[in-house]
Amino acid sequence: MAKVAQHQLTIKWNGKLITGLETTGFAIKPNHENILLKANSGNAAKEFEDFDLTMSIGGKTYGVETNEENFEMLRVASTLGAQMPFIYGRFTQGNQQVSGYAIITDWKEDAGSEKKAGSWSGSMEAIKGSVSFGNQA
Repeated sequence: MAKVAQHQLTIKWNGKLITGLETTGFAIKPNHENILLKANSGNAAKEFEDFDLTMSIGGKTYGVETNEENFEMLRVASTLGAQMPFIYGRFTQGNQQVSGYAIITDWKEDAGSEKKAGSWSGSMEAIKGSVSFGNQA
């Protein structure tokens, strides 16, 4: 049986693609507005407005390796409030992907013992109106 990688998140920052994050999370929260219409005899109904899309990211770092460079780049991006393109989904033909632009809204780093290893994590929020859903060609 072939192993299929789980959902992945790829972020682009300063011309570099950042992949291979240890953990990724994805959440969509639909936003509705309560409306009262005369046509509905004044009964409240919910009307879809838009949605909020958030993602969580995290990884480990061991000395000066590629992942360390990635985490340091994301640290800088978090302090700038920079909008960065992302793609979320499996990178195999026919699978659905979500893409758009996001900003880092939360950042955390933890140092390991004797500074040999550490972990980092953060949250990203998609920019409203930038998100699209499609299939990998």
